[in-house]
Amino acid sequence: MGLLKKLITGFIFLIVIGIVGVFGAQYYYTHAYEQVPVEVKTESVTGDVFYLSNVLEPGKYLIKADSEGIVEKITIFDENGNVLTESETDNLIYGSSQRFQVRIDYKATTNGPYKVSVGIYKLVKK
Repeated sequence: MGLLKKLITGFIFLIVIGIVGVFGAQYYYTHAYEQVPVEVKTESVTGDVFYLSNVLEPGKYLIKADSEGIVEKITIFDENGNVLTESETDNLIYGSSQRFQVRIDYKATTNGPYKVSVGIYKLVKK
């Protein structure tokens, strides 16, 4: 019984350390780096739509998506159109040593128009 208790305690401890690490990295990138706007847009749209960015130069970027509907996912492509990563969040920090492109998928929740916005910011050390 003592070994099982130690294993469960260790597992919970590792989960807590992981959560602290993720939030610590997020805090570090939002406070130690200056956010230089690269592409910031807001539009009123109807139906399911997507936003495709220009090809971005290598570096660290903060990608923010907002919508009165639903932000389905953020997808990162390389220059050849191959998927590098996907995230089902509306806020993503991504760094790359190669050029890449961002696609954000939005889903409508109503039949009428709704607002969508995207912000892509290059993170530059302060």
